[in-house]
Amino acid sequence: MTEKIYLDLKKDYIDYIKDYVTETGGLFPHITIFAEVRHPKEDEKDKPALIHIPIPDQFMSNDDGKETFIVEVLPDLIKEIKQMFIPKGIAWAAEAWLRMADKKDDITDYKKLPIKKEVVIITIESENKNDSFIYEMLREGKQVNSTGNLVDVVNLKQIEEFSNPDSLGGRFSGLFKKFNND
Repeated sequence: MTEKIYLDLKKDYIDYIKDYVTETGGLFPHITIFAEVRHPKEDEKDKPALIHIPIPDQFMSNDDGKETFIVEVLPDLIKEIKQMFIPKGIAWAAEAWLRMADKKDDITDYKKLPIKKEVVIITIESENKNDSFIYEMLREGKQVNSTGNLVDVVNLKQIEEFSNPDSLGGRFSGLFKKFNND
């Protein structure tokens, strides 16, 4: 995969996520792998592969479920995917609650911090670069979308000061390294 193909894929992925949120009023948590086909057919050469892995609600409802997904489920997925694909980048996207504190505060339990904003988090990791993008979700009523469903009207506003890979951490960070080490 050339650098240009990777960058175009990354841009298209971010645009897709933003469009999905504004069209449906929300976002399901998922991991997306940008990859090359391991043994491509002639017509598949230089065509990137996108592998979307939705994360079931049962794994996202609490810390134990998230840990189970990362420790028990993801390693098996990695083995299966790597048989057919060569990962070139890993994206993770989900809705989240943004909790904030002052720098001077001594934080012992992040769950006790007040929730300040509802956000969409997108992280994209590759061998050479890690990116993160955080968008505040501004809910502005309801509408009927293009498929006839009643959904929240959501506008996304990027929070520039948090769009930095050093500002994010947690279970779903470091996935590219995990894919290449397993």
